[in-house]
Amino acid sequence: METQFACPHCNGAIIDIHDYESMIVITPDYALFSKTCPRCKKRLSVLRPIPKDMLDEVLYAAIEVDAGMGLTS
Repeated sequence: METQFACPHCNGAIIDIHDYESMIVITPDYALFSKTCPRCKKRLSVLRPIPKDMLDEVLYAAIEVDAGMGLTS
């Protein structure tokens, strides 16, 4: 799964979604990741699948705030 992308504004910085500043979980497997480009300082948002190595962290956070994907029936 691709977790990196080039900044669309300056094309000079490679952004890794693991270094996100904020994340909004859209579905159990997709999230909107936001990050400021370290080169041009533009705020970027990208909709990507949640990397498998982050799923436990996301589920734990959902449980902590009683979010939908953290609820059990």
